[in-house]
Amino acid sequence: MRNISQTINETKIGFWTPYLHSQRGNSITARRIVEGLRKLGFTVEVFAYDEEEWDRAVQEKMESCDLFHILHFNRFSKWREQQKVCIERPYIVTSGGTDVNEKMDHPISKDLLLNASFITVFTAGAAEKVIETYPELRDRVEVVPQSVWVPERKEALYLELPDGRPRILLPSGIRKVKDVFYVMDVVESLTNDYPDLEFVIAGEPLEQKETEQVRNFEKKHPWFTYIGSVPFASMADLYEWADVVINTSISEGQPIALMEALYHGKPVIARKNAGNESLIDHGNNGFIFENPTQFKRQFLQMINDGNLYEQLSKKGRERMLNEFSHEKEMQQYQAIYQSIRGVQL
Repeated sequence: MRNISQTINETKIGFWTPYLHSQRGNSITARRIVEGLRKLGFTVEVFAYDEEEWDRAVQEKMESCDLFHILHFNRFSKWREQQKVCIERPYIVTSGGTDVNEKMDHPISKDLLLNASFITVFTAGAAEKVIETYPELRDRVEVVPQSVWVPERKEALYLELPDGRPRILLPSGIRKVKDVFYVMDVVESLTNDYPDLEFVIAGEPLEQKETEQVRNFEKKHPWFTYIGSVPFASMADLYEWADVVINTSISEGQPIALMEALYHGKPVIARKNAGNESLIDHGNNGFIFENPTQFKRQFLQMINDGNLYEQLSKKGRERMLNEFSHEKEMQQYQAIYQSIRGVQL
């Protein structure tokens, strides 16, 4: 009988991701999963289908794999249709966020989803949406929460950040769904009582129109700064700078930035949506708000009550350490691969 390590080493995973090299959520998810699988002993071939060129050499590399792991079903389905790529291996699909919330019933994705061996999502709410749309997938949907993944080697943030107080950080790519202006009016009103307040957005300029609005807003408001994309290995310095981290997204899968903030002991205030609620137990390890007025009230409560601030900070970090470990996430994927392969991995 082959031992477990030999079986893992003989199993080759083809990992398809839209992004690997840019500083965005899908890139971090891909890097985290791939590193975790390799640490377990799997051989992993990675192809970033929205960033890299599909050619014969890449095709042969991916065809050498035993099974596929596909990240982001809508983007992959569009790319596959354009490239006329056939998937001739068992595969799982991992998705969340915009995919599940807005693209679930898109015809281009239906075939990919219905023929998957498994579909994994980050939250129970996302699983319900998949099953509601495709009841026949009920037995093939698994919830695998994301984990907090901190790079072993950190890099200093070579960027001068504003030194006023209090400091609000919104880590987010600039996209319409992120709704970064949602609380700006109440933040501006806070500057009347806190004239040294600083508000920083950090994230890739993903949509041109939205980015132009952000840059124009920055020119008119001295308390507002958009610093653009920050390398993942430098994010720790940014969280250290912040007093409060917020999320204003209309919808979320399970926001990595909030997980990182909680891990680094920063209290968070996040807009009510399924992804944010999967991480935040309101009043215990952070706050959930439903409108800008609530946000303002919660922000004032948080920064004016030192005991509450420390409690939220402590509870947030504890939950990340206890419930969202990298090892646990990888063990769940390993069990799914084992089910597909029909052997002990």
